[in-house]
Amino acid sequence: MRKHHNKLFYGKYRHKVTFDMPWAGMLYPYTNETLEGLINGTHRDCLHLNKNFWKVDSRVKNLAKFIKDNRTKMKFRLQQYSAIFYCNKGMASKLVCNFWEYWKGSKVVDPKASKLDKNTVVCARLPHGKFKYQIHIRKDSHKLISMSEKNTIWHFLQNNKDNCLISSRQVIGFLAGENNNCWGGYFYIKDQKMLTPIYMIANKIIEKVIHYKELKNESNKKITRT
Repeated sequence: MRKHHNKLFYGKYRHKVTFDMPWAGMLYPYTNETLEGLINGTHRDCLHLNKNFWKVDSRVKNLAKFIKDNRTKMKFRLQQYSAIFYCNKGMASKLVCNFWEYWKGSKVVDPKASKLDKNTVVCARLPHGKFKYQIHIRKDSHKLISMSEKNTIWHFLQNNKDNCLISSRQVIGFLAGENNNCWGGYFYIKDQKMLTPIYMIANKIIEKVIHYKELKNESNKKITRT
């Protein structure tokens, strides 16, 4: 399945801002004590990182100060070559203004995502192009249903391949009888009318149902620097 569906970042942020900052790892472990040391010059003055030696210069200090001053208003990930921030619109603009020369791009989640329940996801394309529901099964499913019930579920899914898809190897192995135990997984069904028979035959092992809503006019925006 494609991973660009419009779920809010960290459950609350609509904006993702990415910067090209291969030296940002110098801020590790990102505690206030470490950041303060970088800002006032009491921490290390250089570090070998990403095959280069980086000095604690003004850009490192500026990033350390920005994170220290704003960490409660955003989430961030400093990867090997990139720095990624998740925040609201105002903080996203502030980030781009402060670190314009390193900005790579931004992504904005569709505003409808904030109004959806936790098991509903809006997406630019449905999983495998047509499936609206993802059925997650419990990790202890092998303790909850009999062999005959398991066979019923397997045959139903196999006989409705136009409307059902098992993409999880763990689920295939369990339902097909290749494995005695089940450690979770999921399968897809095409539309709402298939939910009723699924609940009737597999209710004991259903953990949750994720509903995917396709945006006809995609509202999530991706902005990249030109």
